Amino acid sequence: MKNVFGRFAPIFLVLTGSLLFLYSCQKEANQNSDNIPAGQTKLSVYLVDGPLDFQHVWVDVQGILVKVDTCRRNGDADHHNGPGCDDDHDSLSSRCEYWDTLAINPGVYDLLALRNGVDTLLASGFVINGKIERIKFILGTNNSIMADSVTHPLQLVNNQHYIFVNVGRDHLDSISSNNFQLYLDFDLARSIKYIGGNYWLRPYLRPFGHHSFGEIEGKVRPVHTFGLIKAFNATDTGYARPWDQGEFKIRGLRPGTYSLLIDGINGYQDSLINNITVERNHDTKLGVIQLRQ
Repeated sequence: MKNVFGRFAPIFLVLTGSLLFLYSCQKEANQNSDNIPAGQTKLSVYLVDGPLDFQHVWVDVQGILVKVDTCRRNGDADHHNGPGCDDDHDSLSSRCEYWDTLAINPGVYDLLALRNGVDTLLASGFVINGKIERIKFILGTNNSIMADSVTHPLQLVNNQHYIFVNVGRDHLDSISSNNFQLYLDFDLARSIKYIGGNYWLRPYLRPFGHHSFGEIEGKVRPVHTFGLIKAFNATDTGYARPWDQGEFKIRGLRPGTYSLLIDGINGYQDSLINNITVERNHDTKLGVIQLRQ
């Protein structure tokens, strides 16, 4: 295995909504001020959540590794072997391929706190110049879930402690020269299954960048009348679990036309909104959505 070591940038973890909002407004400005060593690229990885209807989902994150192809650049066309395919970083054969480790604050993250536009800076550091091709996301064993006020173990399927995420050129936001950021959406709807009386975790992460993807946001009324919200079309799906007052945001949607399905509860009907246009680097605002009994 080839390793290229550089000085790592500091990690900032913001766990409360109010502090995160302040930090997010300063995110790009702070990254622009970093001094990037010659021959290296800075990558910052943010974690967000595609939620399910649970109270808490605690996931133990232990490491982030990055694969770089030094014979190519980040603007080059993508040529992955396939989505989510295994890639043993200890048995590389190409002289161009390097794996490096980003600085991370390991520990347990409540994914349901990272929804509706809230994110956290998970890892950041310097890697050798080249095309960023893949992320290796490493999990620990301290995973759990709270459903109906009861906490249950969240077991890893086949004891698989890692997942590979292919990174394309449209997933990377260019902040400045050789300075990129990437968002990972931990899609809980695809990641968690209830089988045989146990909750099982097979992580599914969707990479995206603000510059190539879009968002849908709105507010559902009355309060306490809604469950999950799903935005979907023939090729893409995103989820939101609104805050208590009804505000929601679905991020990381590819440009296109979507339908939005709101799950009505407590005697209120489901609501379907069609023909919603999502554009690159744009937040589609739906305003107030009134559910009916």
